[in-house]
Amino acid sequence: MIRRKTPSLSKNKHNFIIRITPGQKPYIMLSLPKGFQIDLEDEKGKYYIYEDIREHQPLTYAFFDEVTNYMKKITKPLRFSAHAADVLQEQKPSVRISKHAVNDRSNA
Repeated sequence: MIRRKTPSLSKNKHNFIIRITPGQKPYIMLSLPKGFQIDLEDEKGKYYIYEDIREHQPLTYAFFDEVTNYMKKITKPLRFSAHAADVLQEQKPSVRISKHAVNDRSNA
């Protein structure tokens, strides 16, 4: 449980973004917070805490978990090398790409 005294800018947002740009391959961005915000107040003032989302939204979390597990089966982590201080350094962004996209990139 995390206790913070400043207000949050966004509350309990779930993001599923599917974007298709003409001439580009479609992509999906999945985002689900791990914590569920609970607003509280005591003699010191207002604050909020985070509790595990699985306790408050079990169906949402189960659906998110099912989708992400399926995506992990049909994709692989994006890895590439970039120059950093005269050395090639492997980059590991939190992005997964399809096997077809990997083949397209290697053939380009």
